[in-house]
Amino acid sequence: MRKKKEEHIVGPGLITGGADNDPAGIVTYTIAGSLFGYAPLWILLLCTPIMAVVQEMAARIALVKRKGLASLIKQYDGKTTAFLVIAILAIANLVTISADIAGIASVIGLMTGINWTIFTIPIALLLSYLIIFKKYKTIRTFLLGLTFLLVFYIISAILTKPDWLSILKGFIPSFPSLSFIPVAIGIIGTTIAPYMLFWQASDELEEHKTTFIAREMKLDTILGMLWSNVVAGFIIIAAAATLFSSKIVVNTPAHAALALKPLAGNLAYLLFSLGIIFSGFLALPVIAGSTAYAVSELFGWHEGLDKKPKFAKGFYFIIIISLLLGALIALVPIHPIKFIYYSQILNGFLTPFVIAILLKLSNSKKIMRKYRNTKIQTIITLILIAALSVLDIFLIISIF
Repeated sequence: MRKKKEEHIVGPGLITGGADNDPAGIVTYTIAGSLFGYAPLWILLLCTPIMAVVQEMAARIALVKRKGLASLIKQYDGKTTAFLVIAILAIANLVTISADIAGIASVIGLMTGINWTIFTIPIALLLSYLIIFKKYKTIRTFLLGLTFLLVFYIISAILTKPDWLSILKGFIPSFPSLSFIPVAIGIIGTTIAPYMLFWQASDELEEHKTTFIAREMKLDTILGMLWSNVVAGFIIIAAAATLFSSKIVVNTPAHAALALKPLAGNLAYLLFSLGIIFSGFLALPVIAGSTAYAVSELFGWHEGLDKKPKFAKGFYFIIIISLLLGALIALVPIHPIKFIYYSQILNGFLTPFVIAILLKLSNSKKIMRKYRNTKIQTIITLILIAALSVLDIFLIISIF
């Protein structure tokens, strides 16, 4: 009995947190460190408790109501709202998938000396095979294993021999210049993404079939968000320690890894490169899975990674088509940084809207009963919605 309980201590929350550091996110963090050194670290520190509160809220609502987030939006806010939210989610996810596949392929191409475009379709096919033909427990173990392998980023950052006193100063809030604002927007948009909310809500239902284990779910979520931002912080540290002083600005995952080679050595370059590949293989099933869960819930299809493909055809079709379309879009001759930028814009508009819906649901006595938000959770969420709304205004200004 004890063994069974331990198996549930970590899972959806930790996987979700690990997947947040996808290749697109790595570029964002690397750019932040290369432009402003250790100064962006305080943003991650601020985001960590906020992420934990919001992710826990999504998981709690799903477990109490025994429904995924898309189903809940459809039930309580109507089909039109649900369709609009899921359409934007699917588009943003597709753009992110494309950027991530291009990131993995470019690093493999860099390490092998082979044209990176050759690897895009095989990456999508390999992930599709694993998701379709492997059991849920195998997929879960695979994703958890990749989550822990993100420790490579921590090792690579330590190998750069950073200035630890300057790192500590980076946790003190500061705005070095006006150009720091877009970087702050990018970091927040990367760390708090809508797909994380949809994925964890649905994956919690697969993990906890019959019971709501509140304490374990909360611990899992806190650990996941903490691990996510620890890894992100070390990516910024690696970039700050090497690229900031050299005034080198990167714009692709492969460029980020390659830039470390002459400055931090071959081992740091190798570990950083492997980290990009592992993080991509971790994030892609999560991002594609979040789209599949949301679309399936919207149309009332059978869904779940624990179901065989013949019993959830629509669900698995969405995963496969998301990965293959993403691989094809990655071949379009558009600069990778634009994919990341546009996905951040879509996420930037969608995230505060989804969180506002979550807040309304989780504060409802009729819906959540004794599992309603605490006052602290509500205050933190309101601050987040306000902050994201202000950032949306900056995004609109930057576009026009």
